[in-house]
Amino acid sequence: MLALESDTVLALEQGIVLHSLPGQNHFFAFSVISGDEFKLNQTSFWVLETIGEGIKWDKLKSSFLKTFDVAPKQGESDLREIVSQFYKEKIIRRRDNGN
Repeated sequence: MLALESDTVLALEQGIVLHSLPGQNHFFAFSVISGDEFKLNQTSFWVLETIGEGIKWDKLKSSFLKTFDVAPKQGESDLREIVSQFYKEKIIRRRDNGN
């Protein structure tokens, strides 16, 4: 699982574009570099939208727990799992030193 410290900054990988049709319950992430397409649920789409150009792990976690009705321990566990999967699939990256 991805190591996430309180000051770890997460950002979308270069070339990732988000698109949604909420009325039809369709949420996607596309890589314009690789051509990969990822079908998402509404929660995962929210996570990627919130990460955007960059957000610290603590702020993402806090926003997630305020937005979704879930117990803090379970919510953090679920969010860590989502973020780790996005990192593995190269949808997001850790941003260090402004990179």
